[in-house]
Amino acid sequence: MMMNRDNTTSQKNFSPSRAVWKTQLDKGVHSPHRVSRITCIANKMFSDKIVEQVFKLGINTIFGETGRTAREFITPRNLGLPGSTAKLQSTPVDVFRFTVQRKQARTVMDYLVKVGGFNTPGRGTVFSQDLIEFTKKEPIFIDFDEIKSDVPHDIPYLKKLSYVICVLSVPGSGEKMAKVALDLGICVPLITHGISNDLRDQMGLIRITISPEKEVVHLIMPEQDTESIIKLLLEEGRLDKPGRGFIYQTPISFGLIDTRMRVGRQQYAASMEQIIAAVDQLKGSTSWRKRLDTDGVDTIDKQLWLPNDNCEISVVTEEDAEEQLKVAGMEAGATGSTVSRLKMIVSRSKDRKASSLVQSTFSVAAEKTNDVVDALLKNSAVGVKSSERVQVLDSPAAYIHTF
Repeated sequence: MMMNRDNTTSQKNFSPSRAVWKTQLDKGVHSPHRVSRITCIANKMFSDKIVEQVFKLGINTIFGETGRTAREFITPRNLGLPGSTAKLQSTPVDVFRFTVQRKQARTVMDYLVKVGGFNTPGRGTVFSQDLIEFTKKEPIFIDFDEIKSDVPHDIPYLKKLSYVICVLSVPGSGEKMAKVALDLGICVPLITHGISNDLRDQMGLIRITISPEKEVVHLIMPEQDTESIIKLLLEEGRLDKPGRGFIYQTPISFGLIDTRMRVGRQQYAASMEQIIAAVDQLKGSTSWRKRLDTDGVDTIDKQLWLPNDNCEISVVTEEDAEEQLKVAGMEAGATGSTVSRLKMIVSRSKDRKASSLVQSTFSVAAEKTNDVVDALLKNSAVGVKSSERVQVLDSPAAYIHTF
């Protein structure tokens, strides 16, 4: 059936998170805040500097997660033979997330780029995403005039990016997916770990063949290449098979991507990664890199692809409340969640206090989003405990969701 232009436009403009914001405002029970979530993926050498800078800005709560990035390590062949060999090498990293008022996100990012050197390939990745957040207090307003700094505010951030999450059930598949991403020249992959609470629990004896432990591969890529790349990832990871995992995407407002995908002896004055980063900054986006044909991979069953206008719903809570929230979310229509451990770092005067929390992330179809948000708000301590929060972020498409 042909869809007219007006219907197509209205579908593309629909935002489940905006609908949640309006619905909850009308109810008047919980106050939704329009915020930006900033994510920093940084080498552990620079973690303390980043945390210190965030606290200097007056932001007193950071959520941290451990992970590792994967790069190809290039070495010459033995015995003086021509050519080189490539081996996957992992580097431990810290992932920091916190929210700020939307209109201040870019300036906050400027400070982070200055202290973390994220505009230099190999130093890490930083990006901002717009979302709806339910929490006890709205993010503070930062008075930058009172902060003495020589931070430049003309940083050429990249736009039109997608954040693709691959939740993988088969042990070792994270490394394979990371290798595919590096071969495609997408970005430096981030790999974290989680536990799934999902349809596996409803599968009877067959569930023993599906591990609850998940490897989660995080990729940032040009928006216009997302569909083509995901098709390739689906095929390489065989995610059209039950029990393998799923993929979904969320939009990025702006950011800087780590392009140093290979490490080794440099033959020329500038590496290919440095050249790519320079052109990205000149163009202001990654659209010039488009080289993949959307129709190049057609073997994935279209029936496994969820429709557009999905949502990522994340809830941060204490560990003993996680099971109750999982049940509440699934009863409201979510198909499951992926749980990861977080460390909440809080600045109080000169002391830093860290406590352990968990984050449950649901990928939910648009028509179920309001019901799931209602259930999570009802069963969590959002509005009571400052550590707990629910975040709702548009997910333009969840391409597959089978466990």
